[in-house]
Amino acid sequence: MDLKERKKKILEVIIKDYINSAEPVGSRTLSKRYNLGISPATIRNEMADLEDLGFLMQPHTSSGRIPTQKAYRYYVDEIMQVQKLAKVLRNDIHNGYLEVKQELDNTMDHTAKVLSRLTNYASVVLSPKITCFNCKHVQLIPLIRERILMVVVTQEGLAKNVEMSLSREIDTVQALKLSNVLNSFLKQISFSEMNLELIDQIQELTAEEAALLREIFPVLRKTLLEEDSEIRSMGLTNLFNYPEFSDVDKIRHLINVIEEKPLLANVLEGGDENQIIKISIGDENDNENLKELSIITATYELHGETVGAFGVIGPTRMNYDNVSAVLGYIRDELNTNLSKLLTE
Repeated sequence: MDLKERKKKILEVIIKDYINSAEPVGSRTLSKRYNLGISPATIRNEMADLEDLGFLMQPHTSSGRIPTQKAYRYYVDEIMQVQKLAKVLRNDIHNGYLEVKQELDNTMDHTAKVLSRLTNYASVVLSPKITCFNCKHVQLIPLIRERILMVVVTQEGLAKNVEMSLSREIDTVQALKLSNVLNSFLKQISFSEMNLELIDQIQELTAEEAALLREIFPVLRKTLLEEDSEIRSMGLTNLFNYPEFSDVDKIRHLINVIEEKPLLANVLEGGDENQIIKISIGDENDNENLKELSIITATYELHGETVGAFGVIGPTRMNYDNVSAVLGYIRDELNTNLSKLLTE
C-alpha cells in the first residue's frame, strides 16, 4: 500500500514517538512536539484514516493511538532509512573485537555481549558448526583430578575447548602421549575413518592408556561431528525494563522463550541466506511463543559462505533502524575478525 506523503510522515512520527515513550500518541502531542505544518484537527483526521487502514489502533476510548504490527512492517519496508553508525561507536565496536583473544568461543561471546549492550535488547548468537572446518590438531591438558581439557584446532585456525572427566587421573606426560597418538591418526586418515578398533593396533600404548583413549575418542568424535551449533544468549534482563514485559506471566514466558535454545537456533537458521538482515515482527514469526516479539537477525560468513547468524529479540516496539545499523556494522566486524582467525 502506498500512502500519501502526509500520512506517511504522520505515521513515521507516531511510530518514533511510541518507540521512545511507550505511551499512546494523540494529535495534540504530535502538533506540539513535531513541526508538521498542519493543524491538530487535520492531524486527527489523518490519524483516523490511518486507523481505518489498519496502521493505528486505540487501546482505550479516550487515549491516543499506537502503531499496529502492520504499521511497523510498513515503516521497515517503506519509511525506515538505516543510518551509518557514529564514528565513535564504530571505533568502539572495532576496538572491542581487536581486544578479544583470537579464539572462536571468545569471538562469539563478545558478539553476544556487544549486541546486548548496544541495543538494550536480548541478543542471540549461533556459532558455526565445527563440521564446517577440518580438524588439524588435538591437545589434551590435565586439569584437576580426573578432569581434562581437550583443545581441538581446525585447519582454519579456530579452536574449540571441551572439558571431560576420565576414569583416572593423568599427568602431562601421558596427556602429551595420547595427544600425539590422536594427531598421528589425523595425519594419516580422515577423522570419519577413525574408529575404536584402530586403538588396538597401537603397540606403544599400555593397557591403561588404550582404555583412556577409548574414553576420549567418543567425546572427540562427538565434538567434531556434532550436528548442533552452540547458541549464546545475553541481555535477557534488558527486556524487563520495557513495559510490555512488566507483569509476572509475561516475564516467565519471556524467560522460557530465551532459554529454549532449539527454538532460537531454528529462528537464526531459518532465514534466507541471500537476505543479510532479516526483520520478523510479531505474528510474522512462525512459532506461537514469538508472536509478541520482534526479531532482527543477520548472517555472517567465512570464505564467502554463510556459516552462522546472530540477532536481537525485543518488543514489537523496537528501534528497528538503530538495531539494523548495529547489526550491519557488527556483521562486517565479525566477518573481518573470523577472516583473520583463518589466515593467522
